[in-house]
Amino acid sequence: MKKNILILIILFAQNFVSAHTCENETVKCPIDGKKVTFCVTMSMSTFGTYKDFQQQGAVGSHYEELINTCPKCHFSGYIDDFKVKLSSEEKNKINEYLMKFNNQKIGEAEQSLIAAGIKVIQKKSNKEIAFCYLNGSYLLRESEKQIDFRKEIQLKAKEYLISALANNEYEDKTVFANINYLIAEMNRRTGNFEEAIKFYDLAINDLNKQDWVEEVAKEQKELAIKKDDNNKI
Repeated sequence: MKKNILILIILFAQNFVSAHTCENETVKCPIDGKKVTFCVTMSMSTFGTYKDFQQQGAVGSHYEELINTCPKCHFSGYIDDFKVKLSSEEKNKINEYLMKFNNQKIGEAEQSLIAAGIKVIQKKSNKEIAFCYLNGSYLLRESEKQIDFRKEIQLKAKEYLISALANNEYEDKTVFANINYLIAEMNRRTGNFEEAIKFYDLAINDLNKQDWVEEVAKEQKELAIKKDDNNKI
């Protein structure tokens, strides 16, 4: 009996150590000074990824916590975005943009959408904007009620990933195949199968690609050929 109890304690401890943990940090909105509390990820364990690079495992609410929103004006971004002092011109432009979200219910995915729009105004890098949209799409993976919205932000992610490549925002050549593969996935998940196949081929034929790319890209390309837009994988 004691032995069984000890085993249970050890298993519980192992699960606890590998679980997602976070720590609250409160910052002020750079627009109106309202306090916003982030739960900043301190630890988590990952056991692989989905086919669109979202990490799997004991990640808890990591993706929900990456981006947060001011409850008053809806300014949205990463915790570091709340720590930046904005110029009067930036504040005015962002305020004008945020007005369209007045009286709207702001969910987790909408926070990522707003954050991306703010980064466009601030002329941030295309790859940074793309990841905001990508993060939003992760939060809608299982949603059957927001398929159109999910596809909208996936198309936005694709658009900015393409621009990031065109503007040489990735210095490591081994990353190019990864990004072309991700662009292909955004196309496949939104039903743009011919475009998806084109970008899968770019990833597969990239001489600088990492070892895993060819196998996974070929696997996903087969789904595009079959016109399978499965978003849950």
